Amino acid sequence: MKKQTITILGAGSMGTALAQVLATNGHEVRIWNWEGEHEPLKQIEKNSENKKYLPGVKLSKNIIPKFKIEEALFEAKVVFFVIPSGVLEHTVSFAARSISNDAILVDVSKGLDCQSLQVMSQIIAKHVRTSLRKNIVTISGPSIAIQMVSKQYTAMNIASKNNKAIKKVIAVLENNYIKLVPTSDVIGVEIGGSFKNVYAIAMGMCDGLGYSLNTKAALLTYALEEISQLIKVAGGKRHTAYELAGLGDLIGTSLCPDSRNRLFGEYLGKGVKSSQAIKKVGQTVEGVGAVQCLLHLANRHHIHTPFAKIIYACVTTTGDSRRIFKEFVHSL
Repeated sequence: MKKQTITILGAGSMGTALAQVLATNGHEVRIWNWEGEHEPLKQIEKNSENKKYLPGVKLSKNIIPKFKIEEALFEAKVVFFVIPSGVLEHTVSFAARSISNDAILVDVSKGLDCQSLQVMSQIIAKHVRTSLRKNIVTISGPSIAIQMVSKQYTAMNIASKNNKAIKKVIAVLENNYIKLVPTSDVIGVEIGGSFKNVYAIAMGMCDGLGYSLNTKAALLTYALEEISQLIKVAGGKRHTAYELAGLGDLIGTSLCPDSRNRLFGEYLGKGVKSSQAIKKVGQTVEGVGAVQCLLHLANRHHIHTPFAKIIYACVTTTGDSRRIFKEFVHSL
């Protein structure tokens, strides 16, 4: 297709991986990172490699680092938001004025605002001009960054009420190893993408404690049931829990050695305290914040989520999280 100017906001592992896929597809890709962390951009500019977040991957010359968000967004036709959910609203609020009137906005961030219980696409819509709100699309599914840039087959859900916007994103991102499956259930896709990080922590604890696949399979079943209930009460479609953004992402994040949330849980399972486990991972562990939001949503709608409550207890305790987790497993 015709070469497009595309902006990636967020130079972490997933942002860099998406930039590489899009650049390999022949597009000009500008990548920006939040002002507090310019090092990944400097590394990409100097070495064509993001040594911190995606080491060992030689990046395309079509990827152009931008240190000012206004320059990154100038006349971009598609803008991908790939930044931690905790700083998304702040970023969108000052970026909105620089986004082109006809741009397609793609939410790849995972999370929920704990106070309003709005998903990230709703946060984006709150800050951009009215004409852009119809152009918001969300993508979620089993997509480990290093596997994407290694050209391993990857399928994800793409959700929007705007079919034209979906088609434009598919046109720039799909190729022979990236597949996007459309759905109109934006809420279901975003809830599934956010809360699978919570249960991936528990799967990591299983690894740290040496539990078998039998145990993990049983726990994944309980996790899926809780996710499906949460999607429904949030206003999504329950069956989305069994699609790529639900079951697919849950399995991918829970069982992949490279998953940050799973790795964090593994440290907990080995007796490392939560604060130290986060430091050892060295990147944002989205599931830590997401579990509190999950319980807030569950409490508001009177949904029983015993598995999520145990994960919250493991993440927040000053005692031994292993004892809490073992007691839960043995009580099933």
